[in-house]
Amino acid sequence: MERAMQVRTVGEIIATRELYYLDDTYQNKRVGVIVGKPQPTPDSSEFQCHFQLIGIGNPALHTARGYDSLQALQSALILVGTNVRHLNDKLGRRLIWGGADKGELGFPGQ
Repeated sequence: MERAMQVRTVGEIIATRELYYLDDTYQNKRVGVIVGKPQPTPDSSEFQCHFQLIGIGNPALHTARGYDSLQALQSALILVGTNVRHLNDKLGRRLIWGGADKGELGFPGQ
C-alpha cells in the first residue's frame, strides 16, 4: 500500500484518448484518458500499468497488475473501460468519443 501511494504519475505515456461531454451550460468539456507503459512491479515478478482519467471527477492514479507486461496493459484497458462507463453513467450517458458510433467509447467490455 505504501508503494502505491508514492506513485505520482503514469510514467511514460503510451496511449491517450480524448472524450467529450456536453455539460449543463452546453459547453463541451474534455475528459482525457492516459495510459502509462507497463513496468515491473517493485519487489515482485509481476508487472503494473498506471492510468488516469483527467478533466472531470477524481483524477486519481489507478494501477492495473498482470503476470507480464501485456496482461498488465490488458487489465488497465479493461479497468479504464469500467471507470469510463461509471463516469458516463454519472454524467447521464453524455460522454462522446469521435472515433465511434453514438454511445460507444471504444474500450473493452462495452
